[in-house]
Amino acid sequence: MLRALLLFALLAGCDTVDLGATPADVNACRPSQQFFVEQIWPNYLSKDFGGKHCYDARCHDGSGTGGALNLKPPAVPLAFPLPPEWQSVYKGATEQTECTIPRSSKIVEKPDGVVTHGGGMLISPTGPEVDLVVQWVTAP
Repeated sequence: MLRALLLFALLAGCDTVDLGATPADVNACRPSQQFFVEQIWPNYLSKDFGGKHCYDARCHDGSGTGGALNLKPPAVPLAFPLPPEWQSVYKGATEQTECTIPRSSKIVEKPDGVVTHGGGMLISPTGPEVDLVVQWVTAP
């Protein structure tokens, strides 16, 4: 009985450990930065689509007219590891990805015309850009 009372007193005096707020991106998809530098940026996001680029004015240039996604290339060169100025471009692109079903990612479904996109249909649903996104997101 005394032992149980002592145990209760010890447990009652323990504080709960506060780990703080759960990070907003705890379940975020964060595929390879190196693949982003070597494949995604040059072969998709900065590609010329008939005179259009994803980061053009009134698209995803950070002006707010092209949604929250800002793909405007910083003045510093793109390199791996990513310079701080490129981190937001990478993060913006990854926030448009769906880890479990990459072909259903906004970064694919909007430019391929599956979902309405202000810039119109830029890529084919079976095109190389879709394959790049799938490789990027599913790579170990």
